[in-house]
Amino acid sequence: MSRVALATTRYEAMCAFYGTTLGCPVIDGWERPDARATVFDLRGLRLEILDAGREKGIPLGDPKDRVNLVLEVEDVDAFRGRIMGEAPEPRETSWGARILQLRDPDGIPVTVLAWRPGGSRPPAPAVH
Repeated sequence: MSRVALATTRYEAMCAFYGTTLGCPVIDGWERPDARATVFDLRGLRLEILDAGREKGIPLGDPKDRVNLVLEVEDVDAFRGRIMGEAPEPRETSWGARILQLRDPDGIPVTVLAWRPGGSRPPAPAVH
């Protein structure tokens, strides 16, 4: 399922804001020694808060780099083949996915992601 991923060095404060202050339910989450995230349901929009203090390689320069649109697909390479124009080569991640990283015309990062078998895919949220 697609989502918006937001990297922050203020992980606990961000989770408290979305979970406690705004009352958004936690629908998913994961934790590893080198990374963690909490996924909230913002009335139909999935927001993934990523702990940039643990996750390696998340640039936190310009604020536009902190929001990342994530499109989950079955096959990243097939998706890349349908892109009009130039697109970088997809790459493998250490956490079990194959990704293609692009930027939209405003410079917002867009990650196209396909989970590899046995990857660290977060569990699907419960359907109520």
